[in-house]
Amino acid sequence: MKPFFSSFRLLAALLTGASPLWAAADSLTEALQRQNQSRQQLNQLQLEQQLNQLRRTQELNRLQQQLNQLQSQPGDPARQQQDVNQLQRQLNQLQNEQQLNQARDQLRLLQLKNELQLKQLQQGQLKETQRDQQLKQLQQRQETDRAEEQLKQLQNRRQ
Repeated sequence: MKPFFSSFRLLAALLTGASPLWAAADSLTEALQRQNQSRQQLNQLQLEQQLNQLRRTQELNRLQQQLNQLQSQPGDPARQQQDVNQLQRQLNQLQNEQQLNQARDQLRLLQLKNELQLKQLQQGQLKETQRDQQLKQLQQRQETDRAEEQLKQLQNRRQ
């Protein structure tokens, strides 16, 4: 009957030591999922930015071509100058918008990269916590094993 209780104590010690380990593993899994999600968002944003940059560049090129055509066409100088001025304003506005959008895109990319770095740091901390908990669990097992061995020795002496 006594070996049953010692085995029961051993099992209880192992189970109570494993709970924090499972919690740390769950936290690590969640952190990895969040990190992957952030990477996907970062990649998606980079693709969107490249596409937007291409569209803006095409629009700038189109306006520049129109401007060049107007400047090279003969015609009413007053009307031509109005058209040139209007196209030049549109071109300038588009260039300003492009610069603003690029700055916003770069800021958003930096924010996402910082979030990703923070998540990687947290993941490293979780791994460290998990290792610490594994070490504590192993130490508890060793202590339990020693106690079991001492108990067996005492039982053998009494018999």
